[in-house]
Amino acid sequence: MATPILGGTAFDFGVAAQDPTQPQNVTASAPSVQQAINLESAADTVSLSDGAQIRLLRTQGQTVPQIAANTALSTQAVNSYLGIAETTSPQK
Repeated sequence: MATPILGGTAFDFGVAAQDPTQPQNVTASAPSVQQAINLESAADTVSLSDGAQIRLLRTQGQTVPQIAANTALSTQAVNSYLGIAETTSPQK
């Protein structure tokens, strides 16, 4: 189960880390605009464990049945990850 975290700009990747006091000359060795665009479109991904994914969905307001459906886990497994003890009514 992977949840991508999108973002990042050319600045984040060091493209803009240049001395502003130096004049900028465009030469063959300078990074091209296409290279900067490629850096901006690069996306990092983070894979969350089942437990972390379940806790995240819970903090976002999803119910146990919704989380179970979204993660393809049983409600018992979701309850276990959330530390919810299932109560059973006494049998008569």
